[in-house]
Amino acid sequence: MTEIWNNQCQSLAARRQYGQWWPILLGPMAMLLVYLAKMIGQQWIVSRGFNESIALALVGVCIVGFAVQTIIFRSEFHLFMLALCIAFFCREWHFHGTSKGIYVALGILAAWAIIRKDKLEIIRDDRLHIWVWSTFGTYLLSQLIARRVFRYLYLPGEALLHIFLEETVETMAHIMMITTCFIAWRAIAKDKK
Repeated sequence: MTEIWNNQCQSLAARRQYGQWWPILLGPMAMLLVYLAKMIGQQWIVSRGFNESIALALVGVCIVGFAVQTIIFRSEFHLFMLALCIAFFCREWHFHGTSKGIYVALGILAAWAIIRKDKLEIIRDDRLHIWVWSTFGTYLLSQLIARRVFRYLYLPGEALLHIFLEETVETMAHIMMITTCFIAWRAIAKDKK
């Protein structure tokens, strides 16, 4: 009897652990929003113009949030996230050199993450890790869409909708970065207690 009870408890704990990864679904849900907007005739919601008009503000919120946290908590993790958000901001600003410059910035940040891995993992909050990786996954999904990978997977209407899909998924990633910023604040504040 106790063995059955222990197995059920372990199963419930495993389901809860996997259930925490729901943010990874936000990128695909943004893709579904594009199809829904097209169906109801409200494509302006997912248009390039609309998404690009709010992108700088969304990433700007992330920059302010991580800058304040970097100053208050003096954490290398927050400094790293601030640098990442600045790179995204420059890319969204679309000035000369940012198209290729983002790859240089991401390469430098990747090297930083590999070399300073121990210092960047000072926060032991599972929810923060889930949001960081889900946000990264959503940015990656937007770039896969931009590179038109989904045409090989026969995504319906990909040829007509790939710009809408890319911009909307990227906007979702920006919103997720804001959420990650708030969760990071809460996690490190809890960790410092």
